[in-house]
Amino acid sequence: MRLIQEHRLSFTPAPAPQGGWRLALMALGIVALLPAGAHWLRVHGEVQALQARIAAVQPRRAAPAALPPAMQKEQEQQVKVVAEAIRQLNLPVPRLLKTLQAPADMHVALLGVDLNGQPSQDNTEPAAAKAAPAPHGPAGSLKIAAEAETAQDMLNYLAFLSQQPLFRSVYLVKHEMAGNGEARPYRFQLEAQWRQ
Repeated sequence: MRLIQEHRLSFTPAPAPQGGWRLALMALGIVALLPAGAHWLRVHGEVQALQARIAAVQPRRAAPAALPPAMQKEQEQQVKVVAEAIRQLNLPVPRLLKTLQAPADMHVALLGVDLNGQPSQDNTEPAAAKAAPAPHGPAGSLKIAAEAETAQDMLNYLAFLSQQPLFRSVYLVKHEMAGNGEARPYRFQLEAQWRQ
């Protein structure tokens, strides 16, 4: 039997032995970089010192002092007033008024629209109701005072507003017949809430 010798073939050249001149060149490069490293360390230290001085010079923001309860309550009331003013400024008034316009076949006249959700101050309300301050309705609510020639016109107008996509709900608050003559119109109040 013949012994098969195993030979490893290598297609990469064998590394050249490290000569003395290569080690000397590497040592020379390290020596050349030492001053640059020392300069970087010195500059880094100066930058840190300057940042510390800048931080010391800048005014410190003091934590807001806690307000006394009376002032805190007053400030909360002011915030509520401002929020209510912003809500009123953001009301879609032109769109609401256009939606409230009755079709030509309904004989309905708008007497008043209260965008704050407060009851109107007409003569039909009792004196006790006028004297008591009414709370604001929910955001997005309005009261409508109107007059119709017939009860059917009043109901048709209520149904018309209920079908408008702008309103979430519309309901009749009160109604009455006005005047003493033959043609006695119906005065009524509606409350509507629109979608936000």
